Amino acid sequence: MKRRTQVAISAILALGGIYLLADAFDLTPGVLTTRPIVATAEAYPTVQARSETQAILPEFDSDAQIPDAAAVQSAIEAFQADDQVTGGSSIEFVDTATGDVLGSSHADVARTPASNTKLATAVVALEKLGPATTFPTTTTLSGSTLYLVGGGDTLLASGAGDETAIKGRAGIGDLAEATAAKLSEQGVSEVSVAVDSSLFSGSLYSSEVTGVDTGYIMEMRPLAIMQSRNANNQYTSNPDLQAGQALVDALVDLGISATLDGRATSPSDASELASVHSASVRELVDFMLTDSDNTTADVLGHLASIATGGEGTFESAGAQTVASLADLGYDVAGVSLVDNSGLSISNKLTTTILVQVFDNLYTCDGCNLEAIASGVPVMGLNGTLSDRSIGTVIAGKVHAKTGTLVTANALSGYLLTANGRLLTFSILVDGIEEGTTGLVRPVMDELLTTVAGL
Repeated sequence: MKRRTQVAISAILALGGIYLLADAFDLTPGVLTTRPIVATAEAYPTVQARSETQAILPEFDSDAQIPDAAAVQSAIEAFQADDQVTGGSSIEFVDTATGDVLGSSHADVARTPASNTKLATAVVALEKLGPATTFPTTTTLSGSTLYLVGGGDTLLASGAGDETAIKGRAGIGDLAEATAAKLSEQGVSEVSVAVDSSLFSGSLYSSEVTGVDTGYIMEMRPLAIMQSRNANNQYTSNPDLQAGQALVDALVDLGISATLDGRATSPSDASELASVHSASVRELVDFMLTDSDNTTADVLGHLASIATGGEGTFESAGAQTVASLADLGYDVAGVSLVDNSGLSISNKLTTTILVQVFDNLYTCDGCNLEAIASGVPVMGLNGTLSDRSIGTVIAGKVHAKTGTLVTANALSGYLLTANGRLLTFSILVDGIEEGTTGLVRPVMDELLTTVAGL
C-alpha cells in the first residue's frame, strides 16, 4: 500500500465513529486532532494537507479476515431480489489490498451512473489538466473597449477574493482594482466593457438536460459570480453578462466611466491589463465530489476537452473524457458519456471502470488522483452522504460517491468491514421505476451493512 494515499483514506475510515472521524479529520477539536485548535472552522481538508502532517493515523489491518466470497455473492443476490429494487443492477466487491473479486454481478454491463460520472470527470481533470492548474479571469484592452475574458472560473466572488476559499478564490472586485490602476496609468478614463465567453461554444445545456432539469446546473459559460445563483439558490440566466455588469459597477466605483456592451471576442491586438485566478483543479475536484456540484463537473469537462485538443462543448467534452480514460489505461468497454456531471441518462459506465478508479487511487503514491480521496463523501459525516445511515454500523465506514436520478441510483467507493478489512465496491442500478429511486438507497445500505459484518 502506498503511504500518502493510505494515510488519506485511513484518516477517513479507520478511526471508526463519527465524532472520531470528525476529530481526526480536524473537523472538530479533540484528542485525536493533529493540528492546533483554532477559533474558527477551517476549510475541508485536502489530501495534500493531510499527507504533509507528521501524524501517522491508524492503518488498515492487513491481517484482517477477508469476507467469505460466497457470503458476499449471496448478499448481492439478496439485494437484486429485493422488491424495492426495480430495474437492473451491476455490482462488484473487491478486496482492496489483493485485488481479488469477492462478489460480482453484471460488472461488464454499462449502466446509467448518475453522479458517479463525476469520478470519471475527476480522473481526467486531474490527469489532463493537472491538480495545480488554476483558471484565469482576465481583462484586455483594445482601443476604448475593455474585454472581460472568461477562462473557466464560475465561482468568482463579487468583491474581493479569498485566498483560503475554493468558492470565491478570485474576486471581480480585485480584478476591477487592478484593471482600473492599469487604465489610469494609460490615461484611460472611459471604456465600454464586452464579455468574452468564447472559450466555451455549442449549447448551454447538455442535449438531455431540458425543462426543470436545467434547474440543477448553470448555463455553460466560462465565467460567473458564484455560479449565478440568486438569493433562493436558483441559477439565473446570462451568468457571464452578470459578471460583466459587476465589473462595470466596480470600475465606476473606482472612478472609471464604464458601460456594458454585450459579448464580443477579445481581438488579437488587445493588451492584457490584469487577471485573477481560480482555486486549483485539485480543490475544485474536492468541492465537485463532496457537494456533487454539476456545474463544476461540466466546466472541468469542457476545460479538459480543450486541453486535449477538443472543443469547449458538451459533445466534445464527453467524447474527450472517454478517449482520455482509454489513454490513461482504463477499461472503457461499453463506456459512453454525453456530459461530465451525470445529469444525462445516456451516460454509461461499468462497475469495472469505477472499481479501477478506486484501485488506482489506493495504490498511488503522490499521484494526481489523490484529490479524489478527500473529495468523496463519508457515510453519515459530510457531503451527499451526510444524512445517510447515521448511527448505524456503516456510518463512518463507507467513503463513496453517490449518484441519483429519477431512474438511476449509484454508489461507488470503499467499505471498511467490522474486522478492519478494506473493500472496494461499486453499485449501479438503472431502469428504476419512476418515483422509487429513493427506495433503493436503504437497500444499498443494507447490502453494505451485511458485507461489512462478514
